[in-house]
Amino acid sequence: MTMVVWPHRASPFGLENAKQNDAASGARRDARTATQTFRVIMAGGGTGGHLYPGLAVAAALEKLADTEGVAVQLTWAATPRTVDQRLLGKFGTHYVQQPVQPLVKQLSKLWPFFKAWQTSCSFWRKSFGDNRPHCVVALGGYAAGPAAYIASKTGVPVVLLNPDAVPGLANRFLLKRSQSVFTQWPLSARDYQKVGGAKIQPLGCPIREDLVGRSREDGAASLGVDATRKTLVITGASLGAKTINDAMLELLKDADLRKQFEEAGGGWQIIHLTGLEQADAVRAAYAAFPAVRVKVIDYCDDMASVWAIADLAIARAGASTCAELTACGVPSILLPYPYHKDMHQRHNAAELVKAGAATIVDDRKDARLNASAIKTALQTLIYNNEARTQMAEAAAIAGKPHAATAIAQEIMNIMRGNRQVN
Repeated sequence: MTMVVWPHRASPFGLENAKQNDAASGARRDARTATQTFRVIMAGGGTGGHLYPGLAVAAALEKLADTEGVAVQLTWAATPRTVDQRLLGKFGTHYVQQPVQPLVKQLSKLWPFFKAWQTSCSFWRKSFGDNRPHCVVALGGYAAGPAAYIASKTGVPVVLLNPDAVPGLANRFLLKRSQSVFTQWPLSARDYQKVGGAKIQPLGCPIREDLVGRSREDGAASLGVDATRKTLVITGASLGAKTINDAMLELLKDADLRKQFEEAGGGWQIIHLTGLEQADAVRAAYAAFPAVRVKVIDYCDDMASVWAIADLAIARAGASTCAELTACGVPSILLPYPYHKDMHQRHNAAELVKAGAATIVDDRKDARLNASAIKTALQTLIYNNEARTQMAEAAAIAGKPHAATAIAQEIMNIMRGNRQVN
């Protein structure tokens, strides 16, 4: 039996539940029968882009622990944000809701940032003194900072997930404090200089391994769509993307292109993942085109089925999205998020373009301009089966569907070399 157990220390920042405490205590009793118990802090949160890769690594660690006959103690060092609560709430008191805040350059917010940083660091300093972990897995972003920083100061190994092509501010802070850095693509020469003595391993961005391998027929049946029609997937990731949603609806005003998605048209259908906040507005807009074959989904937990049925995607270029597109061999038109200062999604997209798996359309934050640019790219691919096939093959070659397992094995190797803390 896989044993995932949790430290006795509850978060001072979140609510406790007696029943969860009882369940955790039972798990700890089971752990004492294992030949070895490894304690791991999964540090990071605030966005699905940080949490989903972490959850994939956690699942791979559980599976590996089961295979090797050891126990793994996991604690999540995250935030109180809604996405964290939705994804980590099931972990109960072993989900630590840190007060840490993102660093901003407004003078009025520096003191709240510093106070929250100090409070979070103090918690981990005491926690590590009471129950020293074998490893901190930094998932990236500001929420990874306190636990990883204290670990680096106290001799606990830190490994960093850096799935974006360009490290963000928090990850640049963590690069030189990490023993190993797991990347999706090789770091640039400039970023490599900031690494210090860390071992850089381009093993890929961790994704759930069950995302890969589902049949087209099973995917279509699960989603309630036609397996015989070609499928265009539109997604702005878990939160949706208003500029993409608006551009697609503007694009459907083009009668010639719209025919490709109509009942008696060119044999295509649309799966449109809108995000929770925009679903009703998008459904209402599609109602103006009743002949269009479309399934609007506000939020989808079954991306394995979505990618199984996808023949082409219009998407953002977040690290996890790029990893899923390549692992599942889906050709794509990518509109990188245009509001990040470092434009890291554009750098991610450029990697897929370089591999021959995608084309880039710059998001100009205007529905008509975006629709015009998307139309050019879409017409090139929607009518050209050979071009889509070549891009799909290139995507599959670039994909690393087993990144989570490879990273979990590296973490286990590091922890086996750190037994003295047990």
